[in-house]
Amino acid sequence: MSFFYHLFPPPRYIDFPVIGVDISDRSIKFVEFKNTRKGFRLKRFGKKKLDPGLITSGQIKEQDELATFLASFFKPLGIRNIVAALPEERAFVSAIQLPKMESQNIREAIELVLEEYIPLPAEEVIFDFEMLPAAGIRSRQTIITEQNPDHVDILVYAFPKVLVESYLGAYTDAGLVPIAFTMETQSLNRALIPAGGTDTPVMIVDFGKTRTSFVIVSGEVVRFSSTVTIAGESLDQAIAGTLKVTPKEAERIKKEKGMIKTKEDEAVFNAILPIVSAVASEIERHRLFWNTHAEHIHKSSPEISGIILSGGDANLIGFKEYLSQQLKLPVTHGNPWVNVASFEDYIPEITSNESLEFSTAIGLGLRALEGE
Repeated sequence: MSFFYHLFPPPRYIDFPVIGVDISDRSIKFVEFKNTRKGFRLKRFGKKKLDPGLITSGQIKEQDELATFLASFFKPLGIRNIVAALPEERAFVSAIQLPKMESQNIREAIELVLEEYIPLPAEEVIFDFEMLPAAGIRSRQTIITEQNPDHVDILVYAFPKVLVESYLGAYTDAGLVPIAFTMETQSLNRALIPAGGTDTPVMIVDFGKTRTSFVIVSGEVVRFSSTVTIAGESLDQAIAGTLKVTPKEAERIKKEKGMIKTKEDEAVFNAILPIVSAVASEIERHRLFWNTHAEHIHKSSPEISGIILSGGDANLIGFKEYLSQQLKLPVTHGNPWVNVASFEDYIPEITSNESLEFSTAIGLGLRALEGE
């Protein structure tokens, strides 16, 4: 999915370096890959903290200041052409059924019904879509097989036009050239789900600094996503309030102690337990909704089979084990290198813990390299 392509199509063959850029409320990360005889290899990567207040909940608040910040970071590195993510919390994702038709007519057909699914006027939205593969579909007493579907299923991704234009403006004012915009959750999918997709639906839980995203992937497609503001900073604030320490010290304690329940660390455990428990409740709520509403079975069983953790705070000691125990599901740390190379052949320069924080940027870096 590449929103920018529909505004300004790039040359058919891109022969200049393109870098994946992930920007959030608190940081900027970038990843650049190179294609070698041995496969994909990491060329360079970087991260810089973002001044608070420039972006809030995915919405740019100070475009000029952000552009200046971006220029100061990327210009010395010689970075110009980028693939960038748009914030998940500002996206609208909806499944649409359309009558069978020629593929060239689908975009126009979506435009005619878009306002039924997206709570914005069509002229204020930029959207893209994916065709969902046909599969066994239950319709009351009838089972429509792959051989005779009576409709096409479309997954539509939309953003407010003003939001896309604000990101485009900030990047271009910084001297950067966005070759493509893609949804943040699509980049997570690209990084964490093996090529070819999954046999059963899985949920990616991206536990970041200021928000946690819940992304349900079925096959190779992001079918659902949602975001809450319960995140790593919530843990820091809870520890800081309980132990009467600074946020910086609280973050250090969080990383060192995690969810280790000992007599010595009981205060830390009790401080963060309500927040981690809230994340588990959100996972369970989304899982239950999906398991009871997934009427279309697109190349998979309808029920979520496991949880994949991503994001910088997914490394919280004991977090994975707690979720697995509470949810009675397999919970694993994601491997953002699964579509780059086997660890038997290549050990990336980014550490294992850092890799989870760079998952979106890695997905964007792969998107840039593939030049779709």
